[in-house]
Amino acid sequence: MNHRIIQALCVASLTLGATSCNDFLDVQPKGELTQDVQFQRTQGYYDAMYGVYGTMAAKKLYGENLSYGFLDKIGQMFGYLNTTNNDTEILNYDYTNNTVRSTIDNIWTSQYQAISYVNNVLGNLDQLNSSDESLRLVRGEAYGLRAFLHFDLLRLYCPDYRQQPEAQYGLPYSDAFNLENKTVYTLKGTYERILGDLDKAEEYLHNDTTMAAVEGRESEYDFNRPRQFNLYAVYATKARVYWSMGDYTKAADYARRVINAKQNFALAASTQFNDVRRFPAKGEMIFGLYNNGLSQSIYNTFFGTVQASGNFTEARQDLDKVYETSSFASDNTDVRFAAFYRQNGSTFTFQRLINSEGEIKNAPVEGVTLLRLPEMYYILAESIYDTDKAGALAALNAVRTSRGLKALAADDAKLLNRESFEKELMAERMREMPGEGQVFFSLKHFNRSFTDIRGRKTIQPEERIFVLPRPERELEFGNKQQ
Repeated sequence: MNHRIIQALCVASLTLGATSCNDFLDVQPKGELTQDVQFQRTQGYYDAMYGVYGTMAAKKLYGENLSYGFLDKIGQMFGYLNTTNNDTEILNYDYTNNTVRSTIDNIWTSQYQAISYVNNVLGNLDQLNSSDESLRLVRGEAYGLRAFLHFDLLRLYCPDYRQQPEAQYGLPYSDAFNLENKTVYTLKGTYERILGDLDKAEEYLHNDTTMAAVEGRESEYDFNRPRQFNLYAVYATKARVYWSMGDYTKAADYARRVINAKQNFALAASTQFNDVRRFPAKGEMIFGLYNNGLSQSIYNTFFGTVQASGNFTEARQDLDKVYETSSFASDNTDVRFAAFYRQNGSTFTFQRLINSEGEIKNAPVEGVTLLRLPEMYYILAESIYDTDKAGALAALNAVRTSRGLKALAADDAKLLNRESFEKELMAERMREMPGEGQVFFSLKHFNRSFTDIRGRKTIQPEERIFVLPRPERELEFGNKQQ
């Protein structure tokens, strides 16, 4: 029997004025596909997962907004400074501005759209009786992605768990492909759902231990695992989740699982840093998304035809302080500074992803990195500081020395107490992660005052900064909290 099931969903933007249940499920049937044909072959599941990864890699999500775009602007890493435009409102955290609010709402909607595609895959797998090992891989990836996508929504739209562990308003957790209202869980309940999906992902991916591209695998689908959500991406995401919860014992455990997988991952030597400065960052990338169509947009953002007039998206103006360039010497030079930035008088141009117009054709960006090895060292260092200061220092120094810097001595002032150590870890994250959207999450985690993009104004940590507003209609609908 040929069942015709409504598969394609279009997420209605707020500007269209559509109304429905939770805003993320503000969807209407767009067309009908013979879903039994799509999912009667293993290749159909592969194609569906490629669609999920493609959705995530688009500019509206990790291809811009959740990497070098909106997220790094509210992280005070980049901004269009010489002309009044919407970046002014973004940098000032004016989330009520119509254009800024539209971006925030579209991130929410687009992220849940990607989740709905994951749920479609899982829903069909549940109806399939198959022992195909490749489909076990697909199921593990899907559970992992559902957790990963919800977790980034949680980090954006919910309060910090360490500050408000009893917060009543978490996320609507979408775990089915339908138009029904989703239960809005408490913050703790949302974390439990995320960790539950990661546990399932770990179960299904437990044999997924080889990250190198290996000829002779069962299919092209599992040929290059860091470009898909793999076992070590599960470990790294669990490390992030537990780190954000303040469960440092478990955070350290999962960070070590990645660090200790020496057959798959290793920090690059400083002389080889250019090989890992961007996607695919072989040996350092744990998980990333393929998209070879981003180069022109990135170039236009950070270079473009207007750079000569001084109108372009600038990097922070105090990078010399961030990288402590006054301490540079022949045996102590942070290779990231020159690899990531080009100084133009008093301004800095971000060149980590694209450093010239010629690179657009000759060496284009092939994708975005979402999880990398240095972060695991930072999580480990922070997590064990109170119980093993020598181990924490060793973890931090592993990254420093790989980037051309001298190892910090045990009596360095940066290691004096936990507060000073966390400040150094925050600085390290700023030095290591520009263009990846992670600085904002780090500022939220450490919850300390920070300076604006010009390095002049001190900004105090506030919930109005660190908790983005949800789409208005999302606040009107949804089932009771659990």
